Amino acid sequence: MSVFDLPRLHFRGTAVSHLPTGPRNGLLDLATNTALTADGTPFPAERPAGEYHDHLDRSGPRYDATGRPNTDGPFSAAKGTNFAGSGHFSIDARIVAAEVRAGEIDTSDPVIGRAVDMWGHYNPYLATTANRARVFDVDPSSDRTTTLVVGQFGFGRDGRSHDVGYLATGTVRGFQPPRWHNDFHGPDAGDHWLAKELRRSVVHQFVVTEDDLTWLDDAAVSPVVQRFLEAEAAGLAVQFALSHLSAPAAPDQPGRWLLRGTIAPWHEHELRTYPAGRLLLPEAEEAGALHSASVELADDHVTLNLITALPTSSAGSPVDVGDLELRTVSGRLVARVPRQAYLGPDYDLACGVVTVAAESAADEGLLLVAVDSRMSLREQEVNIQTDDASLVLEHPRTPDDADHDAEVLVRSYVRGRPRAVHGITVRSDVDIVRLGAEPGSSFVDTDDTGLGRFTLRGAKPGTTTVRLPMGAGCLAVRVLPDDWRLDAIDDDEVNFELVHREVFAFYEHMFSFMKEEVFSLADRCKVETYAKLIWQMCDPRNKAMTYYMPPTRDLSEPKARLLLKYLRAQQKPDAVLLTVPTADRSGHTRITTRDELVRVLREAAAVELAVMLQYLYAAYSVPTHGAGLEYVRRDVWTPEQLQLACGDGGETLDEGIRSMLLTIAREEMIHFLLVNNILIALGEPFHVPCIDFGTINHELPVPLDFSLERLGLGSVERFTLIEQPENLVDDLRRGDTVSPDDPHPYGSLSELYAAIRDGLRHIPDLFGVEKGRGGGEHHLFLRESINQHHPDYQLEVDDLPSALFAIDVITEQGEGGVLEPGADEESHYTSFLRIGELLRDAPTSGAGPWRPAYPVMRNPTLRHGDPARETVTDPDARTVMELFNRAYFLTLQLMAQHFAERPDGSLRRSDLMNAAIDMMTGLMRPLAELLVTMPSGRRGRTAGPSFELTEQPAPVSRPDVARRALVRRLDELAADCGKCALVPAKVGEMSAFWADHFRSQGANPCSA
Repeated sequence: MSVFDLPRLHFRGTAVSHLPTGPRNGLLDLATNTALTADGTPFPAERPAGEYHDHLDRSGPRYDATGRPNTDGPFSAAKGTNFAGSGHFSIDARIVAAEVRAGEIDTSDPVIGRAVDMWGHYNPYLATTANRARVFDVDPSSDRTTTLVVGQFGFGRDGRSHDVGYLATGTVRGFQPPRWHNDFHGPDAGDHWLAKELRRSVVHQFVVTEDDLTWLDDAAVSPVVQRFLEAEAAGLAVQFALSHLSAPAAPDQPGRWLLRGTIAPWHEHELRTYPAGRLLLPEAEEAGALHSASVELADDHVTLNLITALPTSSAGSPVDVGDLELRTVSGRLVARVPRQAYLGPDYDLACGVVTVAAESAADEGLLLVAVDSRMSLREQEVNIQTDDASLVLEHPRTPDDADHDAEVLVRSYVRGRPRAVHGITVRSDVDIVRLGAEPGSSFVDTDDTGLGRFTLRGAKPGTTTVRLPMGAGCLAVRVLPDDWRLDAIDDDEVNFELVHREVFAFYEHMFSFMKEEVFSLADRCKVETYAKLIWQMCDPRNKAMTYYMPPTRDLSEPKARLLLKYLRAQQKPDAVLLTVPTADRSGHTRITTRDELVRVLREAAAVELAVMLQYLYAAYSVPTHGAGLEYVRRDVWTPEQLQLACGDGGETLDEGIRSMLLTIAREEMIHFLLVNNILIALGEPFHVPCIDFGTINHELPVPLDFSLERLGLGSVERFTLIEQPENLVDDLRRGDTVSPDDPHPYGSLSELYAAIRDGLRHIPDLFGVEKGRGGGEHHLFLRESINQHHPDYQLEVDDLPSALFAIDVITEQGEGGVLEPGADEESHYTSFLRIGELLRDAPTSGAGPWRPAYPVMRNPTLRHGDPARETVTDPDARTVMELFNRAYFLTLQLMAQHFAERPDGSLRRSDLMNAAIDMMTGLMRPLAELLVTMPSGRRGRTAGPSFELTEQPAPVSRPDVARRALVRRLDELAADCGKCALVPAKVGEMSAFWADHFRSQGANPCSA
């Protein structure tokens, strides 16, 4: 039975919680999701967030770092300890002991010392690894509703998983509500303003079912883990406690908790989120007393789950409460628990799970008694619980609206075993929900397996506790605001001002992490640029996922749909390009030296960049979803053709061929970064190649055809040949004559990377970087298969294994079958095969063959006299091309500057890398989407982005001078964008945004 079953693995460590504390100040109207001022009046939505944050700072009361009142102290109770909290939750833990036989602690198994990880869910929209779990308050006014959302569990890695891998990983489903609150677990914190929080503890539990669990090959190294594989169980149960919160030393710092827990087999008759066993509860909660526990009786021994039952010292060890005895309610002794059982080192290693000899059986209720003090816990013989103890309900449209009802599954246990219980009364503390057909209360019966159900429906916005009798069972429930009026807003009325007032302003006022860590929702250019991503993260269908935004999970469905309307408004084109008839018509080469390896790696970086650019060009040549909708309205395209080209435009993950091309291009950018990480680990600078599509096919070491060309069967065939595996590239033979030697040393990209891999393995003394300093954290655009086996992976390269793994990631995504043979995911090669099939089988209309792309030029250029490229002559198009190329230069310049200044700094948190991403998405993308609709000067052909550089991007050695140069270029680009009426305003605004950002850093940018 969960932690009572064998084998068991026990782990210890620390947990880090970035719970945002602003909503806990009471200045929040839950009925409307509105921030309030200190006098209780709503803060105007149109006022800047910084103004409200200053108001909270002034409101106080204030406290110093010791937790005492101090008018000049750094803490404001109105903002709490971590107003900037992002909602992230993470752990740093190791397995400290194992049990195969009850009570026998094993610290010699190879699994001891290995890591235990709780990650977030894989984000398919951003393709991320190193995803964070989440933490949020169902009821911000209560410290008893703080809920975790873990998306992926894993244990067994030693260091990085591509060095010594996980033994098991698996998906976690649902929320993990708090259990067994103990307000007196730690020592008295005196008059500290956070005294209650500092001494409290809480228990959480989740399950990884066998269907979601993957045992990896390395599991064979551990005899204990092998016992898990042999156990007849339905999955793994993971129970853990958080206690001994460290007092914060400064505002806006995460909370750090002591973490202890146990991994054990799980069975389907057990709860997922509540500890198993016979439940023992205190008759009264007080300092120094025993607290909630559970117990399981076997024939010859008794196991007690005392994870937070005993009062503890500041170090986290139990204090001496004397010998304990487990007795029946009639007084018969069942087991003795001598003080040595919980005061010795084995108790700490077993993380609160204690096994003692059984004195007798127990066929009646139990008591756990402290012999010296007579403190006791009494068994709750009938225990009614639910796994879904943290619920966020949508407000119904009308009182009779059942579309948003929540069915709550109840489990009943009698002395720890599933049993039928009749007439269970379910009550709500506050009448904001309907239980069944009526408000107030409801009656539930459970069947012989202990299963029952009742229905919850929101009635009024707010929070309540729904209580289950006969035990400690309860549900924290939040009913969201009634925002259904927003559904009546016409699509044409949805603009940034409306969305900011109705949706974003509250989150800007109540939380600061978006502005500090991502971007401000008050920046129109950012919101317009990332409108699709905002919708995808806020899609109500993703509310159970860790990547869902907002992390507080209090965004109503009508507000989310308003974001979808806003996305559709952003996708609507200013003009639609149409074609009309003319009026007057009638064995790879071995790499043996370091210099040779560096040269080939630089060539590989050029290949990856060139490949990415041509895939982007093909993607941009496909009309956007908004333009495609206009084509459907004008009968130029059919709805089926729109679905094939553009999917549903971001409403779901189905975004058609256009999105497939963009996804592949993003992965090529990761390949470019991985190759550069290897170069940097070899002591070389970040390499930025200058790609000229007029000459590149004569310069690369592979005989491939690179070209900027619109999407079509011809271009897709080229892309397929570029990505095809080495074993599909044949030599030519006529009779007995073999074709003459090819001047290209490598026949395919696969062969090129095989040579690089061979060179890395055989050339000695290549790596000069220290372990752990091989590239900053970056986890975007990595596949779910990598996340499943290596959820900690973040592109780092600092030694041979990590460099080889980087090469394997590149070849896995390109040709497939390298890291995970037989995996379901498509490689780039198979993706292009599928795109070719889709185009060949595309539905046609009566107007002739379908054209999925604009008639863009092949290899467009601003230059004259280049026979391999087509010159754009239209003045407006040339102006926009120049703006695009300047944005492209800035993208590469920002990357080069980041790697020069902070080669092992976080890419995710680097303002230089974030600015580079914004250059790509906020400037390059909209300018490219405009260019492909503009006349080129050649009849029947439109222009396109040329990716031409007039100078080589290179880092500036002085960071302050580099910022001034960036500010100058960004200011000039913003001004020139503003002069061109065709360019969307958000493009210039984005450039101006980053100019202002870098200008604000002054003479000390590295500290910003």
